[in-house]
Amino acid sequence: MYSSPLADAPAIREPRHVPVARLVRGEVTEGVHHGSVVVLGTDGEVAFQLGDIEVAFYPRSALKPVQAVAMVRAGLPLEGELLALAAASHSGEERHLTGTRRILERAGVTEDDLRNVTDLPYDPAVRDTWIRQGRPASRLAQNCSGKHAAMLYTCGLNGWPLDGYLDPGTRSSGPSPRPSRTSPAGASPG
Repeated sequence: MYSSPLADAPAIREPRHVPVARLVRGEVTEGVHHGSVVVLGTDGEVAFQLGDIEVAFYPRSALKPVQAVAMVRAGLPLEGELLALAAASHSGEERHLTGTRRILERAGVTEDDLRNVTDLPYDPAVRDTWIRQGRPASRLAQNCSGKHAAMLYTCGLNGWPLDGYLDPGTRSSGPSPRPSRTSPAGASPG
């Protein structure tokens, strides 16, 4: 089983990525996407690899499902579309904003308590309408607001400080499948 204590963490260096996908239109290659891929077998051993699988990287939103599992284990009582908002990025459609507001309401907090960055909706049509209406960027419209709302909810349920849910000192800068009693399950600024 692959396991890497912090002392054995990959070195921070420029990755040696390789082409992993090509965007082809007709007979023209419009773009080549570089990256690295690793697939582990059920035994934890590398079953397939492409590129540089030993380099440190920021998994960013790919960890949202892991963070959601940790929050559920810490008592987060969300299901269905609300749990989906906690476990994924969203495009800023009204149903996403409404769902995030529902999570905030259940947590007894407001949009002002969110510490994610402000942004416009990700969906181009929604963003264009938003701009035409003269609406400013907001924390609620940003694609990670559902996760952040769930983090606040998890903190409140466990008596963890709400104002420090992004503080790396509370282990909230990365996922924690078994959250400590002093920190949320893991968040990132995005």
